Amino acid sequence: MTDLAGQGIRWLDRVFGAIENLFNLFAGSLVFAMMFLGMVQIIMRNIFNAPIYGYIDIVEISMVGFAVLSIAYVQRVGGHVRMELLISRLKGRASWLVEALATSAAIFIVAVLIPYSYSHFQRAFNFGDSTIDIQIPTWPAKLVVPLALSLLLIRLFIQLAGYLRLTVDPNLMPVGVPLTRNVAEQAKEEISQAGGNESAGRIEQ
Repeated sequence: MTDLAGQGIRWLDRVFGAIENLFNLFAGSLVFAMMFLGMVQIIMRNIFNAPIYGYIDIVEISMVGFAVLSIAYVQRVGGHVRMELLISRLKGRASWLVEALATSAAIFIVAVLIPYSYSHFQRAFNFGDSTIDIQIPTWPAKLVVPLALSLLLIRLFIQLAGYLRLTVDPNLMPVGVPLTRNVAEQAKEEISQAGGNESAGRIEQ
């Protein structure tokens, strides 16, 4: 039976995980839309000699979504780049304690970045800042940054609670934290996924 702390962390992980999935879906949709727009831009410029007016401005505004909207989702699934030379050698309570310390450092950094990014949004909103060519207001894109970082901060607090819970009792089932996999486990999973995709392709044929 899961302990009360584990139940609370699991509930928070599920609730904010749904929000992170929405942010990630929107970021993916932006990437797809920009790929389509880029294709249209190439066709219009090279074939019809009529490039899309303000294309650079549109890309400039959309790039914010590419950069930050998925950051909390990536943190949740453990898909970010990590230096695991030390952590991979640790086991049990020591491993969870180091993860908790690293997460605490990340919380401090993100907490510092949020007010600064929000001040950039306020300045753009108050001054009516816009792009050069087609005068797109920049404040919506700048507002995305503190929102995404705030969601990341919540995710980091959830993971910190999960790591501290495991530090107290390493025998508990991990909840709300990404599990570190070694190179052999990652290779095995990639091979199994590749094999599954190949089998699916044969079935379709």
